Amino acid sequence: MKKLFAILLLCFTVFITVGQNNQKSQEEQLGIQYFQNGEFEKAAPMFEKVYNANPNSYIYYYYYQTLLQLGNFKEAEKVVKKQQKKSPNTQRYKIDLGFIYESSGDQAKADQVYNDAIKDLPAQQNTVRELYNAFLARKQYQYAITTLERGRKLLNDNSLFINELTNIYIQTNRTDMVVEEALHFVNDGGQGRIPEVQKIIQNLLSSDEDKQKFTTVQSIMQRKTQENPSNIAYEIILQWVYQLDKNYDDAFLLAKSIDRKLKGDGQRVYGLAQDALKAKAYDAAIEALNYIIDKGEENNYYTHSQFLLLDVKYEKLSSTSPVDKMAATELQTEFAHLLSEYGLHEGTSEWIRNYAHLLAFYVDEPQKAKDILNQAITNSQRDLKERSQYKTDLADIELYMGDVWEATLHYSQVDKDLPNDLIGQTAKFKNAKLSFYIGEFEWAKSQLDVLRAATEKLIANDAMYFSLLINDNEEESDEDAGLFADSNETNQSLRYYAKADFLIFQNKDEEADKMLDSVLMVDPYGKLSDDVYYQKAKLAIKRKDYLSAEQLLGKIISSYSYDLLGDDATFLTAELYDYYLKNTAKAMEFYQKVLKDYPDSLYTIDARKRYRELRGDFN
Repeated sequence: MKKLFAILLLCFTVFITVGQNNQKSQEEQLGIQYFQNGEFEKAAPMFEKVYNANPNSYIYYYYYQTLLQLGNFKEAEKVVKKQQKKSPNTQRYKIDLGFIYESSGDQAKADQVYNDAIKDLPAQQNTVRELYNAFLARKQYQYAITTLERGRKLLNDNSLFINELTNIYIQTNRTDMVVEEALHFVNDGGQGRIPEVQKIIQNLLSSDEDKQKFTTVQSIMQRKTQENPSNIAYEIILQWVYQLDKNYDDAFLLAKSIDRKLKGDGQRVYGLAQDALKAKAYDAAIEALNYIIDKGEENNYYTHSQFLLLDVKYEKLSSTSPVDKMAATELQTEFAHLLSEYGLHEGTSEWIRNYAHLLAFYVDEPQKAKDILNQAITNSQRDLKERSQYKTDLADIELYMGDVWEATLHYSQVDKDLPNDLIGQTAKFKNAKLSFYIGEFEWAKSQLDVLRAATEKLIANDAMYFSLLINDNEEESDEDAGLFADSNETNQSLRYYAKADFLIFQNKDEEADKMLDSVLMVDPYGKLSDDVYYQKAKLAIKRKDYLSAEQLLGKIISSYSYDLLGDDATFLTAELYDYYLKNTAKAMEFYQKVLKDYPDSLYTIDARKRYRELRGDFN
């Protein structure tokens, strides 16, 4: 009987406890609901009851904030002091108390509490950071700074709290102090923590449209390098700052200086050349590579620099209009010399192909280009892919010369040999383009439709574009008009556009531009308008008429944004601002526009990568 009574008593106690907990839980939930709705008068008694029963830090937060909202500062002061008595070492409660005095208008008393909190700090990093975070939460930036400075003195280490201080200085727009703090990582001349300095500076410059912050950073780094010539870390950071600004001339001077001081092998200068090439700063890249080559054959980067120099000069030549004939002839001599020295084989295939293209399309020696490619084909009998690449290049030259049938024969051979490879699909696409050039639109479209299912996305995308271009603009015709013949009856605007495209293929940019104007004259408001604007924009960039390019691309973005070339025009605009107009903010805006407006575009990967590079994610 006694045992049964004890069990009943235990059950009754549990029932009462559960009931009380449920009631408390309901009151707490109701108080939070009132708080979230801004009904603080109703929330206060709920929180008071729950807090008095169990003064934990969670319910304290709601009760404290509610009392502040109601202006009940006396009660809030009691609550904070009660919480302090329970947890005297918690720094947040000290700042909560000071904030009560500040909110009530007693700034002097608040300052006294804040200063006492800093004065009473122990020599413990965690406690210093706790008080710093408490000040930061209340946006008391100067007290947060003073806290960290006090912590450095207590711990006798000026390298502590750098990230915290730079974070505050960035928020308060104190650019000079951001740099000064970041440089604590490398003031001893060590290079191991340079990436941390770069990350802080890049974060600082992420919002700097007027470049005032950049100017300050550059000025400080220039002064530091002059005052401390033995600190190589400062020079390395300044070189990086120059490169951020695409100031490759000054960056090169520093890279040379650093290379000599460290008795390097040119690796730093070679890296700068690669970066300059990527940014299309060709002259700077050429100067940097010549510096390495002048070091002599014993240098580790000598051969790499020779071949990269050909790449830079070739890309510079091919991206400029009109063609610089003298530069093309000089480059021809350099290609011939290097390939004579290293031979025609698999290891030099990239330069063999560029050399042949240079001869045919820029120096106007197509037969010599064909002879070199035929020799390369003979030398590569054991490698089907290498041989097929040469054959494709040979077909390009034959098409350039107007030998349509030989060109289509070689394209077809490559397509047959490697139908599922990028090389074969590229050849098939070029063969379809050949048909497009000569006005055989139906045949071209049939081949392009097959390629729309190609495994290579770029080929499939281009094939889809030209297929739709033909489909949207072709008129019914019973006969072919012949090689580039003008027809007064059918497809006149499409034929003009095809001829312009072929002239661009031949690097006859001026003639192509005039032919594109003819398309607009024949059909000024037709479906080819955006295609014409896009081609003319690319030609304008080649002749360095960036204003015209910007205007032409703007027409596409404003009037044809949801057509096929909307993403192309947006991405090209981003590159225009990025590489040519040197406007990082605008470049990022249009890269972001690609990501936002065209999430399925082929450009999204490149746009995201470049956007993040400009933002500094990879530094």
